[in-house]
Amino acid sequence: MDKQQLFKLIGIIKNKSQVDKIPIVRSQTIELIIKLINQQQYQYILEIGTGYGYSASSMLICKSIKKIITIENNKFNFEIAQYFLKKTLKVTCLNLNAFDYEPQQKFDLIFIDGPKSHQEILVNKCIKYLNNDGCIIVDNIFLNKIRQKNILTKNQRTLLNKVDKFHKWLINNDALQTNIIEIDDGLAIIKPKLIV
Repeated sequence: MDKQQLFKLIGIIKNKSQVDKIPIVRSQTIELIIKLINQQQYQYILEIGTGYGYSASSMLICKSIKKIITIENNKFNFEIAQYFLKKTLKVTCLNLNAFDYEPQQKFDLIFIDGPKSHQEILVNKCIKYLNNDGCIIVDNIFLNKIRQKNILTKNQRTLLNKVDKFHKWLINNDALQTNIIEIDDGLAIIKPKLIV
């Protein structure tokens, strides 16, 4: 797939996602991820939360990428993503629960854009699958859209409490080096601290 075909595909996926109200990664966030991949020359990516494949296809802009494995628990979303991404060759879509995934390789970048209520568990699980100099990016760590509502449901309050607890856990975790980036809905860039 050449660059022109890839940009066309990204546009189609973005449009379809917006029409079907499937959340996609925001513009500043995907720009930062692409910049990071290019700077570090990352080759192997794991994504948790495929949606229709917008972020996975966008990351293919980076020439260094050799393989993206993207996991989607929702069967319908997975089938649409599979349809869109099958021609890209470098992307493998998996329809399963991220908590059940046991990779056979390590990754340079793990992008977590999946379940917001179990992020701590996912980070703890994924950190051991990072290559040296790799990082985990967790998207939407603020959930501002929910936070700005005047009246919250019980589920929304519970979710915000979990997200806030995760945020504090990241900041206070002595084993992790975390950089909170205040763009879009916030993201955390996480690396294991080197033991000296």
